[in-house]
Amino acid sequence: MDKVKIYTINNKLLPLVIEPKNRSMLLEDLLLLIRQNNDYFRQILSKQGGLLLRNFPIHDIDAFSAIIEALKLGNFLDYIGGDSPREKVKGGVYTSTEAPPSIKIPLHNELSFVKNYPKHIYFYCAIPPEKAGETIIADARSVLTTMKKEVKDRFVKEGIKYVSCYYGKSIVMDLLNKYQRSHKPWKDVFETEDRKEVESKCKETDFAYKWHNDWIQISQTRPATLIHPETGEEVWFNQAHLYDFNPKLLGLWRYLAAKAFYFRPHTRLHEVAFANNTPIPRKDLYTVMETLDTNTIYFPWQKNDVMILDNILSMHGRAPFTGKRRVYAAMTG
Repeated sequence: MDKVKIYTINNKLLPLVIEPKNRSMLLEDLLLLIRQNNDYFRQILSKQGGLLLRNFPIHDIDAFSAIIEALKLGNFLDYIGGDSPREKVKGGVYTSTEAPPSIKIPLHNELSFVKNYPKHIYFYCAIPPEKAGETIIADARSVLTTMKKEVKDRFVKEGIKYVSCYYGKSIVMDLLNKYQRSHKPWKDVFETEDRKEVESKCKETDFAYKWHNDWIQISQTRPATLIHPETGEEVWFNQAHLYDFNPKLLGLWRYLAAKAFYFRPHTRLHEVAFANNTPIPRKDLYTVMETLDTNTIYFPWQKNDVMILDNILSMHGRAPFTGKRRVYAAMTG
């Protein structure tokens, strides 16, 4: 590791930054460095929660994929069961999100509502945003320790039930998504047009499912916290706050529009409750969102940055932005 310099860019020590001492370093040199120091990178991720590769010759998705493969943290995972609007680009690489730029995506652990959640998530900045648009991050250990005790205890005791609904063929929904992508069809969620394959994937991931004509409703029950399998640390690990459509999450006008449009239970994109089906108090969800805001770390993207996060120890989201922005994402399990 004598060819790189290592430093932090904030007082929360997340992410740890690694960059070459010599800017003429080739991609092949970086890949060799990673392969020869796999244990070091693993230790950094399990301690810091995330690292940022900066000023390396990472100029395209192929280089991004090569770095992920060199790290040997697991196999690429598809985004099965996830409902963020995104496109599969190549192999295991997706666009990070196609949500409207004016919307803030609050912190969360990727696919924390799925049994086979990714252990690591990766981001590659191809086009930095003109203004704002950070991929915000936070230490999930700190989120847990700063959460109000009564809220934390309630979530831990009760567990969380997530419910999602996805459409099949709908001119109205297609038209809506043309102007503002928000509600994915089930063929995109499960990456297949075969109903039997959808049902098979639901069973593999412990999703309960119901068909309503050409709509499918899926649900799953998950814990609110998780113990890291390697470090033994407990972390806040859920996204209940993203499943309750409320004014704080959507903004008043989007909230009113969503409430008016998705009026039937089997067409509501998201619903959330405690595992015993009792409602989660909205004040608890607001407390969660306030705690996440308190722990949020912002830092500006630079072109060709690659960020690697331990998906259990670190949460991520996206700040609103203006202008062009292109960030790609991948996951391994």
